[in-house]
Amino acid sequence: MKVTTSRVDVGAMREAARSVLTADAVRPQLDDDTVLRGYVQQLVPEVRALIARLPANDGPARVAQIGVDEAWRRLHTPRGFGPDAAHRQAQRLARSVLSLCDHYENLVPAADGGAS
Repeated sequence: MKVTTSRVDVGAMREAARSVLTADAVRPQLDDDTVLRGYVQQLVPEVRALIARLPANDGPARVAQIGVDEAWRRLHTPRGFGPDAAHRQAQRLARSVLSLCDHYENLVPAADGGAS
């Protein structure tokens, strides 16, 4: 049974996340935050759909659900205060994007019934 999910450009998402995590600047560009938020908003339903296609006791699916919950929490957590609050928030979102990309890539073959 083939799973139909929308196209997710994991490579571009990873690249954007890594650029925020490796940036020396204390203040990321506003676009970085907006892009990362969009990626989390795109990945969360994709990973949830893959989780839903797997058995309830599937270990990787359960781990992915924890990652989805954490990413969703980070998406809705207020930025905080201080001069580097935006950078810290962008880094948290970047780590969530990387995590969700990992879960997406791990679950696609399983949800496809083992096909690669």
